[in-house]
Amino acid sequence: MDTQEAYQELGLDPSATDAQLKASWRRLVATWHPDRNAAADAGRRMQSINKAYQHIRQLRDGSLDGDAEDPEAGAAPPEAAQAPEPDAHAKTHVRKVRLSLEDAILGCTRTLRGHFTHTCTACLGKGQRVLAKACSTCRGSGAVRTAALFGWLWNEEACADCGGDGRQRERCGPCEGSGERAVAYRRQVRFPAGVRAGHVLSVPSSRHGDLDIGLELQVEIEPHPLFVLDDEGVLRCDMPVNGYAWMAGRWVDVPTPGGLQQMRLNRDALVYRMSGQGFPTAPRGPRGDYIIKVVPVFPAQDDAAQDALLEQLIESSTRATAADRSQPVGQWQQRMKRWNNSQKEPARDE
Repeated sequence: MDTQEAYQELGLDPSATDAQLKASWRRLVATWHPDRNAAADAGRRMQSINKAYQHIRQLRDGSLDGDAEDPEAGAAPPEAAQAPEPDAHAKTHVRKVRLSLEDAILGCTRTLRGHFTHTCTACLGKGQRVLAKACSTCRGSGAVRTAALFGWLWNEEACADCGGDGRQRERCGPCEGSGERAVAYRRQVRFPAGVRAGHVLSVPSSRHGDLDIGLELQVEIEPHPLFVLDDEGVLRCDMPVNGYAWMAGRWVDVPTPGGLQQMRLNRDALVYRMSGQGFPTAPRGPRGDYIIKVVPVFPAQDDAAQDALLEQLIESSTRATAADRSQPVGQWQQRMKRWNNSQKEPARDE
């Protein structure tokens, strides 16, 4: 299969994005999978769809020589590293998984439990099985007679018990006549550090009962009460601090994904950077910077005791700075004093 045939098989052109490629493949698999489609050529069509998809994926990964005109050649799909394609013969359960921001940053292991409902293979979803003997109701004729017009005439109708083909049916035991079976599964899944909202992770199939079940996990990240992950993947935190502690350069506790850490405030700075404490720059990659923006908060001056303390602080600091002539306030006080004295001197005749 060449590149042009592969795109035609998926109903796309070479300008399609990776997201469009993935969406088209999933849609076609859902339509032509032999477990869902009873057409005679469903299996062949399924193989052709998977072959086309793998061809384009390899082309975009750079592991296949393609046409020079292909604008997407060499561009790896965003989830290629973390989402290998599932086995076409295994059942795949698609589900969403919500992670905390800390779990997404540091990586985590989750135990996932659930039920996968699939078409009963014993009855092919019909809820009943055809036996190799004649229907007891119609005795194999496929029709039953019903009286009409006071019993003078008779009508023939298709037998409801056998569907008109004369063969005996019995309720399917494995699915209890529903046509579907639910299989419980329990899997331990490792989520790598740096997984983002919208990522899709594929978990290889494993045996559960009489069925091989793989998982396709769509990742969601829960909103965090303290941290924000911006569109560029930078972890940020806006933190209010006591205005006087900020002015005095005190140490404060700062929340980080790994726990509280101490940071010294600087009254000349409002934005601080913690290297290597942020979100990973790529899945399984090194962690980026963590940006903290402090917002100094001063109390309202409605308290008499606070007013008195502020007055003492102002008076004390004013005396200290006025006495030090090397400081701007002390120099200003000296210039003010000389100017004021000059205003009091009597005018001189010239």
